[in-house]
Amino acid sequence: MKNLNNLLIFTLLMIFLCFGCKKKDATPMVIPDTTKPGITITSPTAGQSFLVGNTIAFQASFSDNELLKNYDITISKVITGGFILKNVPTPVAWSYTKTATNFNTGAKQQSITLNDITIPTLINSSPVATGKYNFKVTCTDGANNTAETTLEININ
Repeated sequence: MKNLNNLLIFTLLMIFLCFGCKKKDATPMVIPDTTKPGITITSPTAGQSFLVGNTIAFQASFSDNELLKNYDITISKVITGGFILKNVPTPVAWSYTKTATNFNTGAKQQSITLNDITIPTLINSSPVATGKYNFKVTCTDGANNTAETTLEININ
């Protein structure tokens, strides 16, 4: 009788072990990418001066742990107070925007060089305003994480 009880307990234990445990899901857990891309601007440099009509050379390195998607360059006038002279054409603030997706397919790291950012001398017959401008670069990765770097340049 004792052997029969032991056999019954052993059988029930085996049934429980075989049918009581769930099979583990084979799908791997996906960890979302929350890491922002990196931006290193080599040119222009903070405080660098450019003459109206000249070209601003742009050089930067971008990196991400997964995938680079695109970058934006925005140049805009730093607004300051001042006075306006009469009978003199009012200078017009210049702005520049470029969105580019010219990263290599699947790139995690890439350097970009542009030589096509030209500061105009006139906008609609008015001279371009000189002074301080913000040069902002934004980078977006494949998971839509964004990073930005802004430096101030001078246009004389």
